[in-house]
Amino acid sequence: MKNTSTGVVFMILTIFLFSIMNATAKGFATYYPIIEVVWVRYLSQTVFTTLIFLPNLNNIVKTRKIKLHLFRSLLLFCATISMFSGFKYLTLVSTITIFQIGPLVIVVFSVIFLKETVGYRRWISVIVGFSGALLILKPGTDMFSVFGFFPILAAIFYAGYAVSTRRLGTEEDPQTNFFYTSLVGTLISTIILIPFFEPIAIKDLFLFSILGVFGGLGHFCFILALRKSEASFLAPFTYIDLIFATILGILFFSEFPDVYVIFGAIVIVSAGIYTWHRENINLKTTKKFT
Repeated sequence: MKNTSTGVVFMILTIFLFSIMNATAKGFATYYPIIEVVWVRYLSQTVFTTLIFLPNLNNIVKTRKIKLHLFRSLLLFCATISMFSGFKYLTLVSTITIFQIGPLVIVVFSVIFLKETVGYRRWISVIVGFSGALLILKPGTDMFSVFGFFPILAAIFYAGYAVSTRRLGTEEDPQTNFFYTSLVGTLISTIILIPFFEPIAIKDLFLFSILGVFGGLGHFCFILALRKSEASFLAPFTYIDLIFATILGILFFSEFPDVYVIFGAIVIVSAGIYTWHRENINLKTTKKFT
């Protein structure tokens, strides 16, 4: 019970830190190239990580699962750049709400990659959840464009990252997971950034550094949360992000959620919670007969 409670605390802290990072990224994405915002986010995180872990860095970089680390880090990079692209073209709360289809994507992944059997009820919840995302994107309007699907891509990539993190979480030091995530993201974004780089204003340097620090702390707390509690138990707590996103969107961008976002959020969250509920029932049934 103590470990479970600790996992919940780390999960809520993760969501809060990510919310601050997302709001900061949205502000910068309006007048800096998206890849540059991503680059600074990873670079500042890598510098922060290296300074903190320097005394034990030789041991931290040692791993027997370098391929899985690289794959996991690539998924997170793709999720980050997709998410930040969504911030540029959509409101903060719309982007975050659509991103909440992530738990539903995991259901699809379990069938495709893990060959698990999923009942028709959960398939219906997946379809309903995606319908909620489409409701927010408003088919037939300007919002329903290629840019509107960036949060969906982010959810797909992040679902893969979450599954990979869970697989690594109990086998290796979270510091190792954290370090490779930062380093790989920095290397990839640096290569892509070269033709798009724009000088950063001195007044923005501090906030840019905050972007990486909050993002880094958020991912580290996420790793710790998964070490303390099962991913399935923590899943519903991710919806707290909608509250944080709404508050920050109103305070900093004067973005008030419209009726489509509100109803879309209700549909997506309801589908996600139902999926989580069905998975818990199946898990308890399996344990009962094993």
